[in-house]
Amino acid sequence: MAEADSTTLGALIAPGSAAEFLRDYWPDKPFAAHGDAARLPPFLRAPELDSIETLSRVYRGNLRFTSGRRYQKMLAIDQVHAASLYRMGLTVQFEDIAPFVAATAPDLRLLEAELGVARGSARASVFSSPLADGLSVHFDAQDLFSIQLKGTKRFRIAPVRELRYPYGTQFVPDTEPFDFLYPQVPNGFPDPAGAEFTTVDMEPGSVLFVPRGTWHATESGGDSLSVSIGLYLPSAADCVLEQLQLLLLQDAEWRRPLYGGWGEGEACDAAAARLSRLLARLPEDCAALKVEDVLAGLLPPEQRLATITPESRFQKTPHSHLESAPAPAARGYASEVLLIILADPNYGERGSTRLEVAPEAAAVFRWMAERRAVFSAGELAERFSIAQHRQILEAAARSGLIRLLWFPTLSPAERSRGDAG
Repeated sequence: MAEADSTTLGALIAPGSAAEFLRDYWPDKPFAAHGDAARLPPFLRAPELDSIETLSRVYRGNLRFTSGRRYQKMLAIDQVHAASLYRMGLTVQFEDIAPFVAATAPDLRLLEAELGVARGSARASVFSSPLADGLSVHFDAQDLFSIQLKGTKRFRIAPVRELRYPYGTQFVPDTEPFDFLYPQVPNGFPDPAGAEFTTVDMEPGSVLFVPRGTWHATESGGDSLSVSIGLYLPSAADCVLEQLQLLLLQDAEWRRPLYGGWGEGEACDAAAARLSRLLARLPEDCAALKVEDVLAGLLPPEQRLATITPESRFQKTPHSHLESAPAPAARGYASEVLLIILADPNYGERGSTRLEVAPEAAAVFRWMAERRAVFSAGELAERFSIAQHRQILEAAARSGLIRLLWFPTLSPAERSRGDAG
C-alpha cells in the first residue's frame, strides 16, 4: 500500500489511495470505499462506539432525534438517555463525540491537515437508527464522511443541480429555509423531485464521502450505528470579509455607527449621505487587502509564528509586563533572567514565563515591553544588531508579551482621513 495510505484519510478511503481521492474526487465528487472496519482510524474503533448502549453510558452532550419515515426534521433534546429514544424506534444523533471518545480529536486534527482545511473544522457525530428508519431527503452545506460501524444502511444520493457549494446549514424540502439560502437561489428553491439518485449500500467498514450540496436520504437495513465527520468550513466570502472588517476598523469613519439611519428626516438623510461617501471610497480601501493577508488569517497563531518576515507586525499586549528575576549563579558567561507575567485586574495573574537570555537579548525584551505602538520585525532588526531577533520575537509572542498581528493595515493617510473627522 502506498505511503499516503498510512494517513487518517488513507485509512478512511482504503483500498483506494489518499492521493487518488484528493486528485479525482475531493471536494466535488462523491466517493465510496468498502473494506474491513479494522483498517479505520483509531477513534472509530474505540470501545465507546461498540453500540448505542456503550456510547450512551459516557455521552453527556447534545442529542437530536427524528423518525425519517414520519417526520422530516431532527429535534434537539437534552437530559434524556439516548438508548431510550432509540428503543422508541427513533433515529438518534449524538452531535459531538470528541469530548467523550478520547481518540477522536487527534484523529480529526490529522484529517484536517491532510485535507488542507481549517483546524477545528471537523466534527464527528454518531447516528443510530433502528430497522427501516433513517433521514429523509435533504442537503447539507457541509462536506461529510459517513462511516458505517454496525449494521447496514442504504444511502440515496444526487447532486443539487440548482445550487453549487451551498452556504449556511441543512435544507429539507418544503420546510422553512435559513435566511442565507434566499440570496443563493434566485431561480427558486432546490427540488429533489427531478434529481437523478444513485444508491450506495453501506456495511461495517464502508465509508461514503458526500460533498456539500448533495441530496441524500438514508434507510437502515437493521440496527445501524454510523459516524459522520462533518467539515464546517468558512467560505471564501467569510475569509475575505473577516480580513476586510479588520481593515476597515482601523478607520474611525467605518467604526462610527450610522447615527440617524434608523430615524426619519434630516437625521436619516445625513446618515445616507455619510454611507454614500463611505461606499464610494470602499474600492480604494479594499485595494489594501492582499491575497497573502487572507491566507495568513487562515493560519492558527503557532503557524503564523513560523512565517515571520521583516514586514510582520507586532504589538505589546496590555495585560503583560516584564520583570527581572535574580540572576543565576556564575556560569562563565553573562545572562539575565526575565519574567513575563500575564495578569488581569479582574482575574489576577494568569501565567508567567521565565526566560534566561543574554544581556543584549534582554535589552530587546525590555524595548518591546515599553513599546506601545505597532512595530515590524524589520524595524526591530534595524534597531538591534542581534542575530536572533526572530527567535526573540517568537519567544515574546509565545509568552504573551507581544502579539503577531494577523490582519492588513491601512496606510497612515487612510487612517488619518477617518480620524480627522
